[in-house]
Amino acid sequence: MSMKDLNVVIKELVDKEIEKAMANIKEEIREVTSLIDKKIEELRQYLKT
Repeated sequence: MSMKDLNVVIKELVDKEIEKAMANIKEEIREVTSLIDKKIEELRQYLKT
């Protein structure tokens, strides 16, 4: 395997790991956003009373 081939394989592996990390981050952001929305709604309900 040449150095060029090895570099391509490494780049592909790194890219896959970055994609996985980004997917996990996006999911966590969705969860945090949902939690914030729920807390905002709870606060609105509290302030109405």
